[in-house]
Amino acid sequence: MSFWKNKSVLVAGGAGFVGSHVVEELLRREPSLRITVADNLASGKRENLRSVYKKVRIIRADLTELENAVMVCRGQDIVMNLAARVWGVAYNQKHLGSMFRENILLSAQLLEGARVCGAERFLVTSTVCVYPREAAIPTPESEGFRGSPEPTNEGYGWAKRMAEFMARAYHEEFGMKVAIVRPTNAYGPRDHFESEDSHVICSLIRKALRGDDPLKVWGDGTQTRSFLYVEDFAGGLIDACERHAVCDPINLGTEEETTIRGLAETIVRLAGTKARLEFDPAQPSGQARRACDSSKARQALGFTCKVGLEEGLRRTIEWYRARLKK
Repeated sequence: MSFWKNKSVLVAGGAGFVGSHVVEELLRREPSLRITVADNLASGKRENLRSVYKKVRIIRADLTELENAVMVCRGQDIVMNLAARVWGVAYNQKHLGSMFRENILLSAQLLEGARVCGAERFLVTSTVCVYPREAAIPTPESEGFRGSPEPTNEGYGWAKRMAEFMARAYHEEFGMKVAIVRPTNAYGPRDHFESEDSHVICSLIRKALRGDDPLKVWGDGTQTRSFLYVEDFAGGLIDACERHAVCDPINLGTEEETTIRGLAETIVRLAGTKARLEFDPAQPSGQARRACDSSKARQALGFTCKVGLEEGLRRTIEWYRARLKK
């Protein structure tokens, strides 16, 4: 019998970029699921759930309030926390306090709500931003609490570290089953393309499709990242919640590491523009190199990325181009 069969599942932040893909994948795997989406709809959108709108219950709620967190967790077998305040590197640098406060409140209130309501298990969606700037490459999970998080994402990184610590404390004191996942940079359809504070892939695609020439890129282009297509991301979260709820952090990512220059060149080519790239080293560029060791995910979950970077970028560009036409 499927682990998910006839379960009641809360997906906090389920109307957002990643959360909506998680909801779709859950229902693809197990149509009998009773899914509740809780979201304040500040950045999430009901239209993100268009394909499953009649199959889920949507509750608009501010989950930084404990009363609301308890309300949405009531009667849930599984609580998957995809709720987060997430923006690009420039915003994170300027708003360390806000990023820490809002993200730690979301994590703490939902974990307490799940405990009070007796949920069977809980998913902590952490981040590779917990790792220090001088982390080993590829970065193993053991470095998650070494030193301080990378400075440009420090507020967000500390909030996620504290979410992991609280989950471990609840696991030890109350016996809660908790899965902790540290995903690398996600991208794909439904991400936040319109904001000037968006992540690098959204920003570059937006600039390419609106015809910017030169196309300006933050940093000198030598910094590297590993990017995870959102459908692979969603599947990995679900697998971890099902098969690794042992309060042991697990990286979720790909071994496909690329420079920002290489990323920008690929986006320009796939978008069909001949724009010249112009790099600006004076702008925030974040960590010089970021790539995680994903061997634990392969061993514990059998996780492998199904969508490579070029194919994922092609799908994402096509999706955003179609939206612009509408």
